[in-house]
Amino acid sequence: MSERAEDGLMYMDELKRNLLKLLTTHQVIQFGKFTLASGRESDYYVDMKKAITDPGILGEIGQMMAGKITREDADKIAGPALGAVPIATAVSLATGIPMLMIRKSRKGYGTSKLIEGDLEEGDRVVVVEDVTTTGNSLLKAVEAVEDNGGVVIRALVAVDREEGARENLQKKGIKLEPLVTKSDFQGA
Repeated sequence: MSERAEDGLMYMDELKRNLLKLLTTHQVIQFGKFTLASGRESDYYVDMKKAITDPGILGEIGQMMAGKITREDADKIAGPALGAVPIATAVSLATGIPMLMIRKSRKGYGTSKLIEGDLEEGDRVVVVEDVTTTGNSLLKAVEAVEDNGGVVIRALVAVDREEGARENLQKKGIKLEPLVTKSDFQGA
């Protein structure tokens, strides 16, 4: 490995450590006994709404994701409602790449769009998400983009709970790139 590549990896490790510190200090990642939305019990909880409403944490997430994307890579950044829209906005502002907002369902009035923003046929799209477990909501977002003519080139997520999202997206041919994973914060 070249010295420049090693420096880049050290820098990314430093960014990851800084993000983990921010997430734990601001109690985005909490340890204890929690009941998840699915009804399952968990010994930790990832409260990403705390992260996306804090400008410091949101800015850090946006910059880290922006560092993984160039204008040559992507034509659009997409975020499913609700949690990923602020992240998509932060990444769009940092890269200058236009963004898309993906609704959970079509609105029943006006234009009845599922995707807000200008998605053109063949646009290369990076989908961003706040947290993934199995990846089902991310897969729905990928499907929405593809059904509307876009080509999803990869997916970025702030926190991956490592409960199948990476594998489920891989089956669809989409690479999931987490900023931090359950393993990262359990080992911290």
